[in-house]
Amino acid sequence: MKFQEGDKIIVIATGEHGAVVEWINKKMLTIDVGGVQFPVYADQIDFPYFDAFTKKKSAPTKRSTSIEIPNREKKPVRNIPRDGVHLSFFPILDKDVFDEDVFSHFRVYILNHTDDRLMLHFRVFFKEQKELETKHAIAALEDLYLFDMSFDRLNDHPVFNFDFSLEQANSQKASHHAVSYKPRPKQILTLSEKTVKEHNASFSFVLFQAYPEKGMEVSAERTSDLKMDTMVDGSIDLSQLLKAGFKVQRKR
Repeated sequence: MKFQEGDKIIVIATGEHGAVVEWINKKMLTIDVGGVQFPVYADQIDFPYFDAFTKKKSAPTKRSTSIEIPNREKKPVRNIPRDGVHLSFFPILDKDVFDEDVFSHFRVYILNHTDDRLMLHFRVFFKEQKELETKHAIAALEDLYLFDMSFDRLNDHPVFNFDFSLEQANSQKASHHAVSYKPRPKQILTLSEKTVKEHNASFSFVLFQAYPEKGMEVSAERTSDLKMDTMVDGSIDLSQLLKAGFKVQRKR
């Protein structure tokens, strides 16, 4: 393969620099850009030295006694709508013994599409037994990787518990906001197939649209019936995903 884990890369569409984390399959890999990890196609990135060699060199200019201070390179601005906090699923494909595409697992993310820096206490239950518990800080307008979940675990009655709070206390806002999410296996599988067929990278559910005001400290339960929205990352083109024709396979 052209790229190896740890290789320094550049995103062709945006000019952002990052590094290869791992290969997902023969066509897609995970990269890290500024601490945010997400999948891309191999043809959407290149080595940074290639970009440097292909840039046109500026014509030599006359020497000047004045000193010019170079401008800092500006990071491309991501156009993110302020539409709430989302739970996002990336269906990951693998090959079976017949070299056919099969579903392997999900990569689960939280998308903070708000201007608030949030604290998150996250717990996962399977068959009413707690399997994972983590705590995170999520910056405004940033994405956070939570964990990988194999497709077969959908049959174990998973429950995701989220308890959000503001990093900076605000007397006008609720002290915390709890959301419980219960995925439905058939709906999640259907959405996974639909996502890949439509050449999208992921599907998402809105956990809440705005952090609640003081006095609204309530627990909300969410299921797969929530409004679904396909994740769009303004900095990366994640189209042209693999064609459909799926089976479910236990993650090895």
